[in-house]
Amino acid sequence: MWRDPSRRNQNFQVRYVMSDGWGEPVQINRRPHSKMAFSDYEKEQLRESIGFLTLAFALALSNGLFVVMDDPSILITTLPLAFAAVMTGFLLHELAHKWMAQQYGCWAEYRGNKNGLYFALAMSAFGFLLAAPGAVMVSGRITDRQNGIIAAVGPLTNIAIAIVALPIYIFTAGLDWPISLLGELARFIIVINLILGGFNMIPVQPLDGSKVIMWSKPAYLGIIAAIFALAMVYWNSPVLG
Repeated sequence: MWRDPSRRNQNFQVRYVMSDGWGEPVQINRRPHSKMAFSDYEKEQLRESIGFLTLAFALALSNGLFVVMDDPSILITTLPLAFAAVMTGFLLHELAHKWMAQQYGCWAEYRGNKNGLYFALAMSAFGFLLAAPGAVMVSGRITDRQNGIIAAVGPLTNIAIAIVALPIYIFTAGLDWPISLLGELARFIIVINLILGGFNMIPVQPLDGSKVIMWSKPAYLGIIAAIFALAMVYWNSPVLG
């Protein structure tokens, strides 16, 4: 067991995290040299997950593989939307978990779920998407409050992204092409982040909501209320472009 002298109330264990389909085991025995350190294997896992999810999103948005085979040009529209969804709704969400866990002195690394990625790609071929792409593996002695906060920052990041995208959508969606494409991209980013943030707040393991509600019911209800309120603002916002 290793004790971090800068955090006297926490002890850290040496252990391994592994699971079928989640890649190589993670050795947990030291803190990173920086607050956002990435191993080469973790970078590989992130690239793989981003690639699979982008393709899966693009196929789902194109109504399936058969539609794309008939008209490959549809990917010109759907690929940018898919990439934006993955980089905001997925990547920034996971990096928020990683950053917060490292603030508490934990070791945190992303591991992709190969079985979940293959399943997502298979489902997207039929025009819809179900995905369990992976998760940030966290190890360290932490309290329920710290665990809840680590979980909460993921959906909070989705909310923040939607807030940033909302005025862009309002002021550009009604303009002429190609500026209207920016409005459509902003609209899609709002929708996908609210959906993913809301989905992750379902209070069922292993989703973020189960950890947040164990820590603080007011915090849980506050995040749910924020997602709902932002959805109502988006739904009723006038397009000023």
